[in-house]
Amino acid sequence: MYDRILVPTDGTDQAPVVEQALNVAELADATVHVLYVVDEKALDYQPSESGRKETRNARREEGQQATDEIADEARDRGLEVVTTIEEGTPAETIVGYAEDEKMDMVVMGTHGRSGVDRYVLGSVTEQVVRKSEVPVLTVNLARQRRAVRDDETAIERARQVLADEGHEIAEIPEDPYRESNTWLVRTETTDGETFNVHIDAASGEARLARIGK
Repeated sequence: MYDRILVPTDGTDQAPVVEQALNVAELADATVHVLYVVDEKALDYQPSESGRKETRNARREEGQQATDEIADEARDRGLEVVTTIEEGTPAETIVGYAEDEKMDMVVMGTHGRSGVDRYVLGSVTEQVVRKSEVPVLTVNLARQRRAVRDDETAIERARQVLADEGHEIAEIPEDPYRESNTWLVRTETTDGETFNVHIDAASGEARLARIGK
C-alpha cells in the first residue's frame, strides 16, 4: 500500500506533520524519506560568491539538523529512514524527488483555512498538491494551537506563515517584541518585501501586514 513516504522539511517545527507521517509509516511498515531543499532563491539573493557560499553552508547545516531530528524520531519507532538535502525550487524539487524515488505518499503541513481550494496562493504545499502525481496528505498547522512564549518561537512562527505565502525571510532587522498578548515580528524577505507579522501569544495564530508596498 504505502512502502515509501516522503516528509519534506524546511527546518521549522512541524511536529504534527512528522507525527502524522510516522503514524502512517508505522501502520504500513513503510520507509520514511526526509527531504530538505536549499532554496536557490536564497542563494541568488546574495550579491557575492562568498555570500552565496556562506548561505549555502548555513542552509545545508540547518537541513542536516532538521532531517537528522526527524530521522531520529523515525528510528526510535523502528522505521527505516533515508535523509536527503537538495538544492532548487522547493515545490519543484519535492515533486521531482517524489516521482524519481517512486514515493507512495507525501506528507506536508499547511496553514490553509479549509481545504485545497482555500490555500494561500504561492504556498509550497499548494504547489505540490497541484503538480504532484503522488498523493499528498496535508496537515493543517493552523489548527494546531501553540503558545508563543519567547522571541525565538515568534520568529519561527513568522517564518512558517511567510513560507506558506511563498516568501522566505532574508533578515529580521529588529528584535521581536510583545505588546499585551501579541508578538510583532518585522521581517524582510528575499524578494525585497517587508512584512510585520502579528502573532497571538496564546494560540500562535498570525496575520501579515505588508509594509511600504
